[in-house]
Amino acid sequence: MEVFAGKTAFITGGAQGIGLGIAKACLKEGMRVAIADVKTKQLKVAESILDSPENVLAIELDVRDRDAVKAAADRTEAAFEKVHVVCNNAGIGPGGPVVSVQQENWYRTLDTNLHGVLNGVQVFAPRIERHGEGGHIVNTASITGFAQQGCGVPYGVTKAGIIALTEVLRVELAGNHAKNRWQNMYSAGRDRWGEEGPPESLISASVLCPDAVDTEISAFYTNPEDDEETRQRKIQWLKHMDIELIKPDLVGEQVVNAIRNDELYIFCDGYGSRRLVKTRTQAMLDAFDRQFPE
Repeated sequence: MEVFAGKTAFITGGAQGIGLGIAKACLKEGMRVAIADVKTKQLKVAESILDSPENVLAIELDVRDRDAVKAAADRTEAAFEKVHVVCNNAGIGPGGPVVSVQQENWYRTLDTNLHGVLNGVQVFAPRIERHGEGGHIVNTASITGFAQQGCGVPYGVTKAGIIALTEVLRVELAGNHAKNRWQNMYSAGRDRWGEEGPPESLISASVLCPDAVDTEISAFYTNPEDDEETRQRKIQWLKHMDIELIKPDLVGEQVVNAIRNDELYIFCDGYGSRRLVKTRTQAMLDAFDRQFPE
C-alpha cells in the first residue's frame, strides 16, 4: 500500500504507547484514524494530543469481545466510510515462571494478546476485501516472540503465536497474486511482486516485533516508584544488555514505512533485536549440524 492520504486506520491500544505513535504517523500521512482502547480516560487524553477532531474517532473497546470489535468497526465505517489499515496493537504484559504462572493471568493474557488480534483480523479483513481498495493489517507481537528474554509466560507465548498467525495470514491474503506465494512470503516489495507490483485490491499483513519501547508494558525499566537501589540495578542491567528504550513516535513512523514497503517483519532497532534473532537462529542451525552432520 503506497497511498495513505484520505484512507482510514483503525488502531487498538491506540490511546497510548505504540498505538498512539502509529496514530500520529497515520495522521501525518493524511489519514483518518480510529483509536480504540479499554482505558476511557486515556482515550480523552489521546484525543487532545492528536488534536484533529475531524479526523480522529475515539472508541472504548475491549478487544476480547468479538461483538464489541464488530460494533467498533461499524462505528468507524459510519464515521469514515471505509477502513484500509488495521493495527491490532492492544496487549498486556504479565509474565512469570512456566511452572507457577497463575491460570487467571494465563487466560487473560491469551484472550487479550492473541484472541484480540484474531478478533481484529476476522472482523476487518472481510470488510477490506469487500470495498476492494486494498489495505494492510499490522499485528503487534514482540522480539520476545522470536527470542525469549526472561519475560516468562504467558506474554512470550502470545507474541510467538502472533508471529505465526501473521505469517500464515500474509500468505492467505495474497491468494494467487504473489509469485510462489509460500516461498516468497518473507519477501517485501518488488522482490515479492515483481516489477508490476501488487494489485490495487491487495490486503497484506505485517507483524510488529519491537524490543524495549518506552511504553506502559516496559514500565519495568522505568518505574518511578522504584527505590534508588532498584533503579540503579535496572540501569546497570540495561547497560549490560545494550538496551535503549525506543520512543513510540519513532515506532509509528517505522510502521508506516514498513506498510509502504510491504514488509512482513517490522523491527524497531538494528542492534539488540538483530543480536537476539541471530543468536537463536544460529542455535537452531547448530542443532541441525549436530543432528544431521553433512
